[in-house]
Amino acid sequence: MIAQKREGSRKRRTRLRLFSLTLLLSCIVLLNLPLYPSLVIRESASNHLVWSSKITSEQTFALRWTHSIHRSAIEELYRIEDEHLILSEMSFHDYGIGMENELAPGEELVVKDGLFRILHMNRKFPALHLFTGQVRANHTLLFAGSEIPLSSVVEPGTAITIQVEKRSILREIGGY
Repeated sequence: MIAQKREGSRKRRTRLRLFSLTLLLSCIVLLNLPLYPSLVIRESASNHLVWSSKITSEQTFALRWTHSIHRSAIEELYRIEDEHLILSEMSFHDYGIGMENELAPGEELVVKDGLFRILHMNRKFPALHLFTGQVRANHTLLFAGSEIPLSSVVEPGTAITIQVEKRSILREIGGY
């Protein structure tokens, strides 16, 4: 009788251990599943994450910087679609060296109040690669009502990649 009680007790402990192990492994898997689409900025050389924010489908953001020759502001508007970045509009004050000089089919150039705007753009990128300005560019991310100078997240002159990634709960918490 005592042997039967010990055997029953061992079976319960074994089941509890198996249940606990299964529960632990399930939690680890769930925490690592890539669930949340996020806009991320990474240092290109190291792939180190320097900034991220959750996004929704069709969300927009803009990049603004000062042109090195014209010394005027340029702003590019992007929308996020199926993990791609779509350049949808560009605005600038001076038309000349280094500026768009050809329109793709369907694009329209509008000049109003001294501002050039290229509308109806549909240029698709899997990621944006750029060097943050060291002298006057002052690259700034315009996202969700905030202006984020890229010099506040990386050193000027750093090569960065801006892209959409699906991130897990664990990555969001841990920041990697």
